[in-house]
Amino acid sequence: MSRIRWIQLGAVLLVAGAAVVVILKVGNGHVADSGGSVRTPSMDTAKPGNPTADKEHELKALAVELQKKPKHVPILFRMAQLSRELGRPADAVTQLKQVVEVEPKNTDAHLELGRALYEINDLQGSIDQTKRVLELDPKQVDALYNLGAIYANLNRTDLAREYWSRAVAAAPDSDSRKRAEDGLRKLGAMK
Repeated sequence: MSRIRWIQLGAVLLVAGAAVVVILKVGNGHVADSGGSVRTPSMDTAKPGNPTADKEHELKALAVELQKKPKHVPILFRMAQLSRELGRPADAVTQLKQVVEVEPKNTDAHLELGRALYEINDLQGSIDQTKRVLELDPKQVDALYNLGAIYANLNRTDLAREYWSRAVAAAPDSDSRKRAEDGLRKLGAMK
């Protein structure tokens, strides 16, 4: 299982454990709010099964856990993932910067930070973080693909070809390799 999956699993278990503690402390189907007062489930405004509300709730629970364990990498990773899913890439950038501060050699964190920076239009930051991944792992196929895509979007077809060609050579069976091949075909048609 990849490092990100283990981190996500750890964060989910942490949140689930916190929820169980709250339920056991309050009991009787009542829930304590942040002010310490108790409300019944019928007083909740969020409907169960609402993915956005569920993500918001999880993000708030993780923020509470992060206060107890500042700079805890699994929590920060999951918060960044939720922030991106909720359309808040700037929040994800903040969380991922904390991860790379704690773990400067974490290629997954640099890769995700590069993606989040791209989403907020910090193209140079995105390029820098993605290149950092390649400094740590020169054959990291997702980073190679991402750099090719960034450069293709900047009309730097020479650099797009270079990185996508490296992606094709780096990992024969990966999705990023397949996307890089598609990108190379499209660039070939643009000659």
